Amino acid sequence: MSKKKEKKQVSGFSADYRGAFDQSAEKEPVDPVIAEQNVDDFLPEDHEDPDEELLTKWSEEPEPAEQPALPEEQPEELPKSKPTARRRGRRRYGVAVGSLVLLLALTGVVFIVGTLGKQIYSAATDDSKLRAYDTFLTPVVMQDPQPFASPDKAPDDLVLNASLWKAITANNGTNYTEYDDAGKVLVPLGDVVQACRDLFGPNCQLQPKTPAQETFFTYDSEENKFHVALYSSDSTFMPYTVKASKQGDSIVLRVGYVSPSDTWRTQTSSTVSGPKPTKYMNYVLKTDTATNKEYIYAVQAAS
Repeated sequence: MSKKKEKKQVSGFSADYRGAFDQSAEKEPVDPVIAEQNVDDFLPEDHEDPDEELLTKWSEEPEPAEQPALPEEQPEELPKSKPTARRRGRRRYGVAVGSLVLLLALTGVVFIVGTLGKQIYSAATDDSKLRAYDTFLTPVVMQDPQPFASPDKAPDDLVLNASLWKAITANNGTNYTEYDDAGKVLVPLGDVVQACRDLFGPNCQLQPKTPAQETFFTYDSEENKFHVALYSSDSTFMPYTVKASKQGDSIVLRVGYVSPSDTWRTQTSSTVSGPKPTKYMNYVLKTDTATNKEYIYAVQAAS
């Protein structure tokens, strides 16, 4: 009975499971979309999948709003280190040196300004050149000459007397130590000729002779010497040049004639700063090209 039952087969059913467990058999690939659709077909219409809802929220979540650009951060400054005692000492040393240099510079400026001021004042008040003209003109001014236009127009007595005085007074009168029996100084003719040239130029015409009227000298033509009686010049005019100006190739001097009684000459008052000339004359000087020295070319009445 049992054997009959085992032989009995059920129609449409197979008990062969070899195919189900045969992993080597090829399986047809399943489309995931179709699979998904097939799965959804088995779910009720009002079924809600919580996982799907979450996915939907994640996909629909709005992108974060663009944040405004923040200003660029400035690099943070490192705190300055406090100067050490050594650095402070250097600064103090530098300030001291700078102050010393500035003080020296200011001292130099003051010194230079003071020196320049003194030089300008000295140049403005220096009359040494004018006083040198006084010394040069003295032998002629002593004679109180009349005006003349050129050396050849100068009076012979003026030229002789002035030349002799210049020769005698040169080097403070120490050039001559020879005397005659009357105690007069002997002056060689050559020295007087040279003095004439120094005073009146290369064209000076000296006429050596004994004056017709008695005077302070005589001339010995045999010895060619002058016998000169020395006397003081305190009784004659003295020159005081007040101005020198250039006119062409000439120098024109404005010369004051100071009388013997002038307080400046007698030095009877300490408050007198200068002389008071009694008159003025113009002396025209030219330059001797051979000696490069100035000489008296003419004497003019001052206007």
